[in-house]
Amino acid sequence: MSKLKPIYVTKSNSLVEACYSLSLAELRILLATIAQIDSRPGAAPISSDTPFPLHASDLAKLFRVPSKQAYELLRDGASRLYERDVIIDAATTAHPNKYTKSRWVSAITYVEDEGYVDLYFAPKVLPFLTNLASEFTRYQIKHVAPMSSVYAIRLYELLKQWVKIGERQLSIDEIKTMLMIDNAYSSVTELKRWVVTPAVQQINKHSDLKVTMEQRKRGRTITALIFKIEAKREAQPPRKKSAAKPKLTREYVEKYAHPGESWEDAKARIQHLIDQGKTPA
Repeated sequence: MSKLKPIYVTKSNSLVEACYSLSLAELRILLATIAQIDSRPGAAPISSDTPFPLHASDLAKLFRVPSKQAYELLRDGASRLYERDVIIDAATTAHPNKYTKSRWVSAITYVEDEGYVDLYFAPKVLPFLTNLASEFTRYQIKHVAPMSSVYAIRLYELLKQWVKIGERQLSIDEIKTMLMIDNAYSSVTELKRWVVTPAVQQINKHSDLKVTMEQRKRGRTITALIFKIEAKREAQPPRKKSAAKPKLTREYVEKYAHPGESWEDAKARIQHLIDQGKTPA
């Protein structure tokens, strides 16, 4: 069976750290569409008029869901995605509190009878997805495809960004702000129980990262979570066992000796053939 070509998602780090809230269906649609973009400098230019077709069959393959479920996911998720926005930090020295708020997509064209849509990225989002030479995060979509938690996918991206450093500290406020759950969990215990711990479990189970978590306290109050990040080693395919080399017994040598050939010469010739992976004849 031939190996499938890896499918990558590439985002500016500013977009990885942006504030937004999406359902699992919406996020999967977004990732599947972003994966179509060639984000490298010098790639073909992309504008808000560039359509990105997404078929229900694409979602079924990428996220391993039944075709009917993929069609419903695309139909309903795309409609809701159009209403979603994202807040991206645009701070400068002169304007430390500056940020950009934009929709993810500026338009969607539906082709329901053929089971696909065309998505058009919003102009303010495209600079964070294209012409990326530095300060970006890239990963294979297969590492998040099995995840059933939006928070797991978001946390994976935030940690993947720092995998070379091996550790990332996120304050409780940062986590809640980026995930837009400021008012959802009244205590850190609840935040860990319902958001962070399940997310770490899914990351460890499905992705290419191994993550452990520690707490940072100020007095009795937990102020931040420290994530230790390690890249898993890719499993190597099992090596094919080479056929056992025959023992050069007297009977074996005599069997393949040429007429008039001494036993010593026959043994040396046969040994040479075996060392080359050939079968004596």
